[in-house]
Amino acid sequence: MRRASMKKKALALTLACGLFATAGCGSNNDSGTSANSDGGSKSANEPVELIWIMGDPGKVPVDQAKVEEALNKISIPAINVKVKTLYYDDAKTKLALSSGEQFDMVFTCEWFNNYAVQALAGYFADITDKVKTLTPALYDTMPEVVWDGAKVNDKIYAIPVKKDYAAEIYWRFDKALFVDDLKMTVNDKMDFFEIEPFLKAAKDAWKAGDSAAANAEYPLKMTKAGFAGIASSYDMINNDAMLGIPYSAIGTADENKIVITYEHPDLTNRLTALHKWYEAGYINKDAATVDDVGKYSAIKNGQGFYGADAIWSGGDGYTQLISKYSGPYLSTASIRGAMNAISANSKHIDEALKLQELINTNQEYRDILRYGILGEHWNKNEEGLAVRTQLGRDNYAPWAFSQGSYSLSTVEASEGVEVDPKMWEKIFDSYKDLKATNSIGFAFDITNVSAQVAAIKVIADKYTSGLNTGTLDPATTLPKMMEELEAAGIRDVQAEAQKQYDAYVASKK
Repeated sequence: MRRASMKKKALALTLACGLFATAGCGSNNDSGTSANSDGGSKSANEPVELIWIMGDPGKVPVDQAKVEEALNKISIPAINVKVKTLYYDDAKTKLALSSGEQFDMVFTCEWFNNYAVQALAGYFADITDKVKTLTPALYDTMPEVVWDGAKVNDKIYAIPVKKDYAAEIYWRFDKALFVDDLKMTVNDKMDFFEIEPFLKAAKDAWKAGDSAAANAEYPLKMTKAGFAGIASSYDMINNDAMLGIPYSAIGTADENKIVITYEHPDLTNRLTALHKWYEAGYINKDAATVDDVGKYSAIKNGQGFYGADAIWSGGDGYTQLISKYSGPYLSTASIRGAMNAISANSKHIDEALKLQELINTNQEYRDILRYGILGEHWNKNEEGLAVRTQLGRDNYAPWAFSQGSYSLSTVEASEGVEVDPKMWEKIFDSYKDLKATNSIGFAFDITNVSAQVAAIKVIADKYTSGLNTGTLDPATTLPKMMEELEAAGIRDVQAEAQKQYDAYVASKK
């Protein structure tokens, strides 16, 4: 049965992720030559240079060249490969692919350089067999269920980053305000709706002139992007058409039923609460139109994991405590949260795959890639945690989550937050309680309803910022939006998705 199969996969995830591969990769160049994917060979005295297009961290790190030199001192002796990194935003990355720009590796995921779309377009190399035969140590770093989630039409076109596979969403609290000043208790877990007393306390403290609440006029600041994780209760089948499977339906007769999230109570109840909080003055009045609210908010939320409070505190510049209100939920989207693909046009597919094996199994290499040069950009404290120097913060700060196994690299310390050096063992152990639908590896092909999906997105874009910031009242807005969506064919899209999904589930039995 499919459900039993998923439980076994979840168990495999827990067991496999508890193991950490730290051994370096051996050279595949014993004969003195390096086999290229085009059938040629290269002298062992001439390292292959691989071009890696990474996600844009805001700017190219000042010390990028210096860090690459340190990385090459490991990769050249090991596999006769060196790397050159390019930092592109989403638009520039997609242009590089469509224009035929030469590169060897590229960052991709669900939300950046859309993985499934680009794979189906033929831009990424099929590594289904090679990842097992050429780089078995890389394949062994992750369980089968993760590789299943990386498949498009039963083929693997990218290497998932080993990190928080199962999505967990957290509330994030300003410790100085809520704990030190207001003496409130932040539990490790709470319900979505249990945040309301904290919002009220922060607003009241601001009204009373409490200095600790000086910036808490609006305790839950938002931009027009809306509330992050508002639909976290669903395994999303298609974001543009707002289709998903509620995690609350798992184990019921409706567990394989695709719903329109904006007419399902797991979402509409949250939207109603957001509007209530907006009306109470807890959310900034310009939320639906503003692009930036700064780094500080008395309360934030975001997808994270046990220990993410240290990362968030360091990034925002003030100590935060976290409380989980959603998850862990395993989905194709969560597995594809960060990945690296190899160009189908690369002349060095084998070398690129070997470099990915090195990145994901050699901790020294992975640490340099994430933090920079030890003793210059970062140091280790007595607990074995990574402590960035000011030079490191200023001159080398790439997207660490995008580069390769996040869990392999040394855990980062954070001032004011107690950090567990073994946090990843606890994260993966907690996945024994994860929930997953039957959709792992499923990809909805919108070809037959592409016009309807495009029309639906235009309509949704008119309303979702207002709804997802609490600005619009869902009681009056949702009926109007759904009427327009139905006229645009959303029921046809839902039916097409359901037909494909039913066939997929049947094929797995």
